[in-house]
This record gives sequence, C-alpha cells and structure tokens, in this order.
Amino acid sequence: MPRVSSRGFTLLEVLLVMIMLVAVFFPLLQMLSSGLVASTEARNTNTAVKLAQQKMEEIKNTPFASIASEPWTVISSYPAYSRQVVVSTPQNNFKDIQVLISWATDESTGASISIETFISNF
Repeated sequence: MPRVSSRGFTLLEVLLVMIMLVAVFFPLLQMLSSGLVASTEARNTNTAVKLAQQKMEEIKNTPFASIASEPWTVISSYPAYSRQVVVSTPQNNFKDIQVLISWATDESTGASISIETFISNF
C-alpha cells in the first residue's frame, strides 16, 4: 500500500489557527481604538486648558476696573472652541472671575472645562 504524504495543513488546522489569531487580535484592535479616543480627548482637554489659562493671564494683566464678563464667543484661532468669561463682584474691590471653554466631541455632545480665580484691588 502506498504511503500518503502529509506535507500540507488540514482544513481543521487552518481554521483553528485562524480562530486563535482572531481571539488574540480582536481585543488588541479594541484597545488600540480606545487608546486613540482617549488620546483625542486628552489633546482636546489640554488645548481647552491652555486657552483658558491664556485668557486668565490676559485678564490678570487688565486694569481692575476694566475686567468685565464676556459672552460665549468662538475663539478665532481655534474655531472648534468657544469661550465665556463670567465676572461677579461679591464685595467691593474684589472680583470672582471664571473662564469657561467648551468644544464639540465626536459623539455629538459637548465637553467643557472652567477655571476660576479671585482678583482684588488693594
């Protein structure tokens, strides 16, 4: 009886290897996708914090009497971001300043951050 040569892989072996590869690579692809989303969120938040800090520094260099609230406006160099400045005067010679930054996210929802400081005229 002639011997049968077994040089190739059987269909069952190929299917098992493909199943193992999918079982390993699918979670890796999900982690990669999650990492990209988190990276984008972090970049957007960092940009918003930078914009809020820049505005706060601008306000700190403004004469006390000229510090006033500003309505929501689109930031010209960053059109995806909007900014609002809220100034309240809880006491004479004392101002509470809040800078709010908002932006649209990929999920068609918005995100925002705010920073706050107090300035006195003494």
